Amino acid sequence: MTSQKQLDANRANAKKSTGPRTDDGKAITRLNAVRDNITGQIVTLSEEDRPVFEKLRAEHVADLKPQGVSELKLADAIAWDTWRLDRLRATEMNIYAQGAENATNDLETAEAYTETYRNESKRFELMSLYEQRMTRSLHRNREALRELQRERERKLRIDKREEVLLARFEDLKDLPYRAPTEPSPNGSVFSSEETTKAAARQRSMEAAQYLLNTKAPWVKYGFSGAGSPDLFAELPYRTPPDCIPPKIHGVSPESIALRKFYHPEEFEPRRRR
Repeated sequence: MTSQKQLDANRANAKKSTGPRTDDGKAITRLNAVRDNITGQIVTLSEEDRPVFEKLRAEHVADLKPQGVSELKLADAIAWDTWRLDRLRATEMNIYAQGAENATNDLETAEAYTETYRNESKRFELMSLYEQRMTRSLHRNREALRELQRERERKLRIDKREEVLLARFEDLKDLPYRAPTEPSPNGSVFSSEETTKAAARQRSMEAAQYLLNTKAPWVKYGFSGAGSPDLFAELPYRTPPDCIPPKIHGVSPESIALRKFYHPEEFEPRRRR
C-alpha cells in the first residue's frame, strides 16, 4: 500500500509537469478524454471543439431554465442533439468541399458537386436518415422537458395558493406571516416577503372586483348610450336616467349590462308551465 509520504511526493511531482512539448505529443493529447460534469460519462472532444460545445450547452441551459436533475439532463441531451445535427450538416458541406477542391471556376464547382453527389449518394442517404432520427430525438427531449416544467409549475401554483391562503389567515388574526422553513411536499420553497406580497395583491384584486361588481354600468363602462358617467354617478341605483330608452338594442357589453341592470326580470329563467 502506498504511504501518505509517497502520495504527497507524487502530487508534488505532478505539479511540475508541463505537459507534452513536441508536436507528436501534442497531437496525441489533443483528444484527451474528459469526464462530463452532468452525465458523468467520459467525453472526447478536441481542444478546438470543447469550448464551442461548452458555450452551446451553457446557452441551452440558460435558455431552457431547467430545475432539478431530470430537467437538467434533458436540457443537456437537447444541447448534444443540436451539436450532433450541426456536426452532421457540417460534414455534408465538407464532403462537397473536398470534391470541389481542384475547381477553378463556378462551372467546375457545380460539376464537382454533381459528381460528388453521384459518387457519395449512399453516404448522403445514410446521413439524411441519421438527421431524421436526431431531429426526432431533439423534439422528443424538448417535449419531455416541457411536460416536466408544466407539471412543476402546476405544483408550484398549488403550493403558492395554499401559502397565500395561510398568509391571509394569519393576517386576519393580526399575526405576521412566517414562511415554513421546510420545503412543501412538492418541493416548493417560498419566502415570507414573497408570500406576503402575493397575499396583499390577491386582497387588492378581490376588493377591486367587489367594487366593480357593485357599481352602476355607466360608472363601470364610462361613456355609452346612457351619456356621460359624471351626469349619473350620484343617481340612486335602479333609477334609469331619462335618456335611457325603454328598449336597448345591440349586443355590446354596455347595452347588455344596462338592460340587465334596469330590467333584471327579463333575464330571470322562465318557468315551465
